[in-house]
Amino acid sequence: MDVENKLREILLPVFGLITIDEIKPEHSFVNDLEVDSLDFIEIMHLIEVNFGVVITQDETLIGGLKIDKSRLFEDGLLTAEGEKLLKMNYPERNNDLRSGMTKIDLFSLITVQDLANIIKEKLKAKETL
Repeated sequence: MDVENKLREILLPVFGLITIDEIKPEHSFVNDLEVDSLDFIEIMHLIEVNFGVVITQDETLIGGLKIDKSRLFEDGLLTAEGEKLLKMNYPERNNDLRSGMTKIDLFSLITVQDLANIIKEKLKAKETL
């Protein structure tokens, strides 16, 4: 199954678009697609219905990584250690990640490809059960 294209397909009605070509893998949900919190709830529901997986807010923020969240945030802000851990796992985001970011700042970086990757990991985990 091509998770990325299926995700792009199920996102079409959320944004009132016609073809998946209008939703690029590198599009940020917040900055490019202008997703608000209600849209994101709808997206998470569509993912659950269409892929059979549930993605938590924390999994979305840290890309599904198995990292102790207490090491990532302190008082709601990304720690220096959290910045380092995320940069190791997402080298393509080295210029975007910095300590002191809020969870909202991190959420604004999430792309369609990032969400597709989380879905792929969740589906893999389901298969091994």
